[in-house]
Amino acid sequence: MTTLRVRGGELVDVGSWVYVWVKAGRRRGPVVYVGATGLPPAVRTWLHLHDSDPKVGRVAARYRDLAREDLDVLAFAVPDGLSRQLVKAALVRELEREGLVAEDYVGDASDPHALPDEVVGQARQFVVAVLRAVGPDD
Repeated sequence: MTTLRVRGGELVDVGSWVYVWVKAGRRRGPVVYVGATGLPPAVRTWLHLHDSDPKVGRVAARYRDLAREDLDVLAFAVPDGLSRQLVKAALVRELEREGLVAEDYVGDASDPHALPDEVVGQARQFVVAVLRAVGPDD
């Protein structure tokens, strides 16, 4: 059983997540989308594919053909105290540096000037763990 808590009209206690989309059966890159959410990852994934608002249903809106492919979404809980948006930005930057972004990537590109290296350092362990999950086997 899963309990979703609604308090004061809002969903609470669902955590903070960063998630990457890869083509099905290819748990190792390339990554086609990176997102960050405070919603349960299954809910956010469904919204990406089915919401008619292109700001919410980003994956389907940006590249409808990709959204119809077989994809896997790998979700990673962001540790308390880390900003999921900063972690996402650091992750996208590192995925680009490592050549793990797909040619048909539909996510936001990184802005190397928007994220100082020391922020990457603060989230480094988390980013490295995600890179291990989606990067090539050594």
